[in-house]
Amino acid sequence: MTETLHCEPIELELVGLDGNAFSLMGAFRRAAREQSRSPEEIKAVMDDCMSGDYDHLLQVLVKHTR
Repeated sequence: MTETLHCEPIELELVGLDGNAFSLMGAFRRAAREQSRSPEEIKAVMDDCMSGDYDHLLQVLVKHTR
């Protein structure tokens, strides 16, 4: 598991989204850009998502969304 930058969670409702890992990461990336998150913050979260299995990806996204 990689260390992510500390950033405020973004507004994104994960429930109801396509459960495909790439789809979830894409939704997070789009929402983070729309909410003016820095490219470094987004990259850190994406790197952390890809550092483990699917359950890890979900845990990372839940941690960084509200």
